[in-house]
Formats: sequence, C-alpha cells, structure tokens
Amino acid sequence: MKIVNAECIALDIPFYADHVTRHMHRANTHSERVHVYRLEADNGLVGYGDGTDAPNPVEALVGQDPWQIYRHDKVGMGPQIALLDLVGRDAGVPIHQIIGAKLRDRCPISWWDIDMPPEDWAKEAQESLKRGYTTFKMKARPWRDIHEQIRTVGAEVPGDYRFDIDFNGFLLTPANAEIHLQQLDQHVNVGMYESPFYLWRDTDGARGLREQVRKPIVDHFNERILHSRVSDGFVVGSTLQETLRQAALASEFRAPFWLQMVGTGITTAYAAHVGSVLLHAQLPSITCFELFESTLLTGGIEVVDGYMDVPDGPGLGVEIDERALEQYRVEVGSPSPKEQYRAQQRILVVSWPGDGDGRREWRFTDEKVYQFAFYKGNLPGFQQGIDLAVIEDDGSDAFAREHAAILAREDNLLMDELR
Repeated sequence: MKIVNAECIALDIPFYADHVTRHMHRANTHSERVHVYRLEADNGLVGYGDGTDAPNPVEALVGQDPWQIYRHDKVGMGPQIALLDLVGRDAGVPIHQIIGAKLRDRCPISWWDIDMPPEDWAKEAQESLKRGYTTFKMKARPWRDIHEQIRTVGAEVPGDYRFDIDFNGFLLTPANAEIHLQQLDQHVNVGMYESPFYLWRDTDGARGLREQVRKPIVDHFNERILHSRVSDGFVVGSTLQETLRQAALASEFRAPFWLQMVGTGITTAYAAHVGSVLLHAQLPSITCFELFESTLLTGGIEVVDGYMDVPDGPGLGVEIDERALEQYRVEVGSPSPKEQYRAQQRILVVSWPGDGDGRREWRFTDEKVYQFAFYKGNLPGFQQGIDLAVIEDDGSDAFAREHAAILAREDNLLMDELR
C-alpha cells in the first residue's frame, strides 16, 4: 500500500453556543480552526486525522507506505492519526488492536471550558449533563473568583458530578495554593486540582502541599515530578510513541492519567482507542470536541454516564461526514474568526472590591498582557469578588484615546521587564 494523495484541509467549525464563542475568542487558547488530514492510498482506502494546532506539511507522505511510517512521531499527531486509520482499514482491524491489547470497552471523558463568569459555567454544566457527562474540567484564572464560580455551578449539578480545576500554575506558590485548595476541598463536587503552581520548580513545596490538601493534585507529565512522587496523577497526550512512553513510565509508578488531545470527533475516537489499551488511563480524557457544533462524524459520539464507547470497526472505526468537510472548509492559512476578533480593539477590565462601594481596577488591551502580569505576581489573583469585563470598541474618540493610553502603559511595563 502506498499513499497517492495527501491533503491538509482547513476548517472553521463554529462553537455550539454564543457565550462559548465570546469567551474562547477573548482567551489564549484554541479557536474554531481545525486541520483535517486526508490520506488516500493506491488501494482506494482513505485515512483521516485532525488537530487544532498549526497545519503539518503532508506532501512528503505521498509515495510512502503507511505501514512503514505510522509510528514516526515526526509526521505530527494529526497526520499520524490518519496513517493509523489507513493501516487499520488495510488490516481490517481497529487502531487499538494495532497499538496494544484492549483493556476496556468504554473510556471516561470530561467536558472542558475556558474561564467564564459563574452564570456561563452554570450553563455549561447544565449542557454537559444533558449530553451525558459527569465531570467538568474548569480553567481557573486569577481574574475570576473561583470560590464563587464553584458555589454557583455546584448548585446546578448532582453530588456525584465532579469539577477538575486547572490553575495552569496561577496560584504561584505552595502557600497560596494551600489557602485556596483547602477551601475548595470542602466542596462536595471538587474532584482534582491540576497544576496549582509549577510543581517541577518546587518539588519540596509540592510535597508539602499534598500533605495539606485532601483531594488529588495532577500535573502535565514531567519526569522530575514523577520521580519526586509529588503528583497524584498526570496529563498525558502527544504523538503515538511519546504518549506510549509517558504512559509506560506513569504506569511503573502506578500513577493514573488522562489523555489530553484536542480536536473534533476524529481525535476523540482516536483518544478512545489509545485510552482502551493503557492500563492507567483511568481519568477522564479531554478532547474539547463537545464545544464544536459538528463532530465531523456521521454518527457523532455518544457519552453515557461520563463514558464513550471504544469503536471496534477498522481503523478509527468511525465514518467521516464528507458534507461537513465541505461546509466548513476554508483556505489554509486564512485568518480564523478568532484571529479576526483579536485584530480588533477592546479594553479588558480586571476589578475587585475596594473600600466602601468602590472597586479597584486595572485595564488592559489583551489577555496575554494581564496573564503576564498575574504570572509575575504583579496583580493580586483569585481575590474575593474579582471579575473581568470586556469593553468593545464603540468607534468613539474617547475609546480610541483610552485604548492608546493603556497600550502605551503596557508597552512601558513590558520593556521594563525585558531590561
């Protein structure tokens, strides 16, 4: 079998709800842009893969035998999924049979969201319940009051529904993490904490934090963290060989992990295959497919009681919706809706209660600027009542003057940091 045609297809798949679009556009995370990889072989078989990262070149795959290169991580994750789909279809077996021995027929999967105001997270929790989810991975950010968010969303879900809270290091120190995590420990729905601070930078502090916090702490796979035994589990997700390597090491330490592979239903089906053969892939996977209005699959993906079935058909074991590929197709390299949004001007206001009825506030022009400020410890994060507001450009001279003044201040601050 040889590949006779290799194509990278760019798609813009809208998010399923307006409030999701609004927060995803503002945030520093993935967008509607998806790249689908279509590999056609000389025997008429077609393999598909996808991803939300920058497009991987696939021209060099033409003329190659997929059986010889499907384990080569250098091709990139999306093309590698397409190669695995091809070889599985060629052999008439599912991907999980090619990469290992299936240990489970159903794999846990979690809902995911970027930071949102409490009322929007509550909407997301309600939607997730309708779709069969039992866990919700939440992006905790220092410009939101995580305790108010958890109280609000907790009122909307049953007692066995779990919140897995991802701080992405924003708690900064073990002492600060201890204060907030001990409070969150008291909430029945809180399940795990991800990356409260950079554990690899302070393994002694991480060890002390584990002694003071009741619920599990997990972090992205890191061998220093692994050997220091300061994390209760890990986030694993990469190309095939790297994923298998990380999974093998985690298993040696009996550390559970979840697979994090962001994409549409194509990537989600692949994650089910991988998760089915890895003993310690016991935590709910994250693929974010639920946020898109289309899975790109003819049958979709059904989640029941927080689990998805592992496909047993050849290759990925799912069928691609070719009409959806055409519906959402755009030019490779064209600006995504998020890029178009970010090219416009706005003012982002981070504020928290002050003396009396007033509020303290800082104003910024872009999320990456206040992210930097919080990571540097230049602003007080996770304050009671802290919130983020977005002021869009109304075309007025007053807005233009204020935006220019804030931008000049930001430029000076960044230059001071670089000196």
